[in-house]
Amino acid sequence: MYRLFLFTFLIPVVLFSAEFKRLGLNEISDIVVIEESYDMYSSKGKIARFYQEEPNSNLKYLFSLTLRDKTGTCSAQSIEEGSYEVNNTTLTLYTKWNRQGYTHDVPYGFRIVQYRLENNGTISRLNSKIYVETTKKSRHKNNAVYFLSTPPTTQKERKILSDYIQNVQKRFKGKFVQGKEADMLKKKVEAVLMRKMLKRWQ
Repeated sequence: MYRLFLFTFLIPVVLFSAEFKRLGLNEISDIVVIEESYDMYSSKGKIARFYQEEPNSNLKYLFSLTLRDKTGTCSAQSIEEGSYEVNNTTLTLYTKWNRQGYTHDVPYGFRIVQYRLENNGTISRLNSKIYVETTKKSRHKNNAVYFLSTPPTTQKERKILSDYIQNVQKRFKGKFVQGKEADMLKKKVEAVLMRKMLKRWQ
């Protein structure tokens, strides 16, 4: 009853549409996940918010993950899918961005972020890998995405690609990977999302 009152005090807006989960990563300090569905304007989806449960039973906000989101119209949509998995004391977040229809300026890509809950209760970010195309690929060399599949040959082109990678790393918070490493990242994320979809069907 006390915990229910605590949730009501901290998150009164989402209480009636939220799902609460406890991840059980650590005996000293645990992580609570609140999954909330939303439907507003042209966006519809579900988001997971992660909180650390402290010894005094307070909840400290950590980060959030979009589990699914569709924004836009039927002819032009931005799509985001996400999932998370727990392995012992490690929490891994998976994200896929995609586009549908005639939209060209929304992200396409993948990200994996790993966190670990230490014995003393602190949260450590282990790593974050991303591959993101912020716009649809183009044959024009003034589009930085062009150089993700065609290696730059001049200093100017290398600068365009370098600036693009730095901006994407800052925006999406991760280390940018390319080539075989990007292919492996894509396979891992899509495999997790497929497992999630199959589980929903069961």
